[in-house]
Amino acid sequence: MDKPKTSRPKFLPPTLREKCRYIAYQVVSESKLIFPDLNSAIWNSVLNFLGELDSAKARVWIMKDAYSEEKQTGIIKCAHDYVERVRSALILIQRIGDVRIAIKILGVSGTIKGARTKFMPQEKTVAEYVKGKVENITV
Repeated sequence: MDKPKTSRPKFLPPTLREKCRYIAYQVVSESKLIFPDLNSAIWNSVLNFLGELDSAKARVWIMKDAYSEEKQTGIIKCAHDYVERVRSALILIQRIGDVRIAIKILGVSGTIKGARTKFMPQEKTVAEYVKGKVENITV
């Protein structure tokens, strides 16, 4: 008897995956911005600056769960060879609606964890609390 096959997704090994980078940014604005407005402004700027073909090649991904509305910081994922072009597209954003803004690039990293720890030290991790590195714990 034949065993039933279980369908599992085939993942690419790390050597065959395309490299990506994570751009940490901060929005400087006159008033607080919500994520959907910022998301559409970033997409419009990337499409206008790079065009549809290069936008697809850049593989831009705006990470919703990495955006902090209080500090107005976030992370964007893109292809490793399009980092400078995506940075340029972000810098070109000057207005969202009637609000004047400027996007400050905090840095570029190869991992999400690296981008969060190096450029966005706003939140301490649970491991730091457990190890005793952080003494003042507010609940």
